[in-house]
Amino acid sequence: MLKALRKRDPGAAKPYNFAHSPILLEEVPDCTLIAPASKRLNEWLTRDYTEIHTGDVVKLGSKYRDKSLIPQTISHTIWKHFLHPEDKSLGPDGEPCNEYTCGMLRRRPVVAMLPFNYIGKEMERSAQEGEDVVVLENKGPIRYGSGRKAKTRAADPLLIAKARHYGLRPLMRASGASQHATERFLRGERVHPGTRARLEEAVNKLERNGPGLRAIKSAQPLP
Repeated sequence: MLKALRKRDPGAAKPYNFAHSPILLEEVPDCTLIAPASKRLNEWLTRDYTEIHTGDVVKLGSKYRDKSLIPQTISHTIWKHFLHPEDKSLGPDGEPCNEYTCGMLRRRPVVAMLPFNYIGKEMERSAQEGEDVVVLENKGPIRYGSGRKAKTRAADPLLIAKARHYGLRPLMRASGASQHATERFLRGERVHPGTRARLEEAVNKLERNGPGLRAIKSAQPLP
């Protein structure tokens, strides 16, 4: 946030100052509002807020980029929690839960497929330390892997399941990838994005030219 503000006025933004930055009900891309901190609650809805990227001064309740600047409140958060569907269970009718499902919930069956894709529950560290408050709205769990980088990752499990249908040598011939890289691809380990793209193209080519898979039901579930 300081970085964005200092692009507009290097001397105006100081560290260790307190500020208010409302979280909006309707997400506005690249829009973060900020104002000096105040203990007077009656001022929060009527005061001027500065959009840190453009320097525009706006008020809550007004329109900005065709979006309404309505802040979230504690009552909104409680209501969202009340209406949050239970994704881990099925409803009494055997269908996925929705906002208004009630009654005795049922177990939701889960079928695990190899390779495993490890995820965690923690927030991305960049979300905690980034310049923009709105990134605290986490988009999903962290994906873990040995030495994994942003672009060097394992291929999609469905693609790997298709690739195993054709075997190591045909994939090497069709893609031009090395044996080591192809084996890592088939084991669900991280591979270079260029190698991953070549192997994906090879799988699609083999599927078009060969007997192909009718469906991905050939993927073997865990016992």
